[in-house]
Amino acid sequence: MTRRSRARAGIIAAAALLLASRLPLKPDIQAKLAPDLLKAMASSARTGEPLRIWVYFRDKGETGQGSLMTALAKTRQTLATHAAWRRSKVRSQADLVDYEDLPVSAAYADQVKDLTLRVRTVSRWLNALSVEAASDQVWTLAALDTVERLDVVRAFRQSEVLEPEIPGEAAAARNPIYGQAFAQLDQINVPALHRQGLSGKGVVVCLLDVGFRWDHEVFRLSHLIRQWDFVFGDADVRQDAANPNDYSDAHGTATWSLLGGFKFGTMIGPAFGADILLGKTEVGTSETPIEEDYWAAGIEWAESLGAEVVSSSLGYTDWYTFKDMDGKTAVTTKAANRAVSLGVVVVNAAGNERRNAWAHIIAPADGFGVIAVGAMDATGKIASFSSPGPTYDGRIKPEVCAFGVSNWVAAKAKDGGDTYVTGSGTSYATPLVAGAVALLLEAHRDWTPTQVRDALIKTANNAAAPNNDYGWGIVDAVAAAATTAKPAAVAVTATTTAKAATTAATRVR
Repeated sequence: MTRRSRARAGIIAAAALLLASRLPLKPDIQAKLAPDLLKAMASSARTGEPLRIWVYFRDKGETGQGSLMTALAKTRQTLATHAAWRRSKVRSQADLVDYEDLPVSAAYADQVKDLTLRVRTVSRWLNALSVEAASDQVWTLAALDTVERLDVVRAFRQSEVLEPEIPGEAAAARNPIYGQAFAQLDQINVPALHRQGLSGKGVVVCLLDVGFRWDHEVFRLSHLIRQWDFVFGDADVRQDAANPNDYSDAHGTATWSLLGGFKFGTMIGPAFGADILLGKTEVGTSETPIEEDYWAAGIEWAESLGAEVVSSSLGYTDWYTFKDMDGKTAVTTKAANRAVSLGVVVVNAAGNERRNAWAHIIAPADGFGVIAVGAMDATGKIASFSSPGPTYDGRIKPEVCAFGVSNWVAAKAKDGGDTYVTGSGTSYATPLVAGAVALLLEAHRDWTPTQVRDALIKTANNAAAPNNDYGWGIVDAVAAAATTAKPAAVAVTATTTAKAATTAATRVR
């Protein structure tokens, strides 16, 4: 072939590719792309920014029922001892692991890795990868027969850090033991449980938040067992001053101090004796989106390490609508529901959205078994910012409320030293409730998430007339610990091993 003919053949091939790219997609490929992803692709085409997308697989790569049962047995062997114990409270020994616990197929993951810019997270529970990809790569991914569907990774906005509504109130409640943190604990009756010897000892609690300044003096007696930064992929959740994209660790430091800090005479949190896991799933600025894949990865990680309680707060999303706050749609809600079904008590902020355009609770507070927390002031009045319920499907939210106005929290001084300040938000009420939950679980090691939730709502101060502002009311930790009420059925459906086997058999190619 001459040089001219080769050139002509190349031009013809390029023209053919261009023509093919403009032809209608096959219906089965088109159907794999979520409508929001198509919108995001149009935006990406204008800006040149890479897309952040979920790649969901159709199966886990099993080749038959025998292959599946072998994979389940191997997964059971890798289950952490504490996670197995916690799961046993809500599942039989034969059903401790299921299809969702199986790892994502390595072959599928490698195939996607080679076709995208970067893999962000891997989720067993969702059977998916979150990746960064260019628009043209999306079409290639959709053509893979192993890919079931593609969707956008939705980006939340962190709720605004609120100024104290009653300046100086916390300072007026000084206590020789608890310092200026006394009022926020006394409102939910935590000091009485401390007097009974409870501190959360032996209970594994995970906080998912912005970074945590774990070298603050208030954490010197804390038992930190593991930490991971899901945003930057390293084992240090503090702010990295050398990284211009790592803005702050203030919020996480504050929430941890509220849950489990301890400095005698200055600040004490409810669960100062708990075993702590720290997952950094956000960056500390209201201008930066909080991608849901990091949160989902964080709670999956926490569950695998045996977490019994997860405390977190998220903001509303740019992609979801109120219709999606139905307890089963948002990715974070699905992950939270899954954690609850495995015996984890998930405590999440209701949100600070009452006065803005969103004006509803936030995901994953809409989860069926999730304990959503609203904020109250020192007088027991609902905070003006605290997000109201109901969920889209009509369930009352929040479940309970706690102190969330002018809370006393740990912080970093301007000179880099340790200090304490006041701040407000449902994200500050949440760790107080999560800390109280750890005390309940220390007192009742066999309690399930449903029993914990029931104990809290049945003993809160508005239990006789729950509503979508206060929920069931202010937590009473002592009364909750004393309850012996039998729980209702868990509202989250767990995938059983038998169902997984049946499902897998139909998936075999």
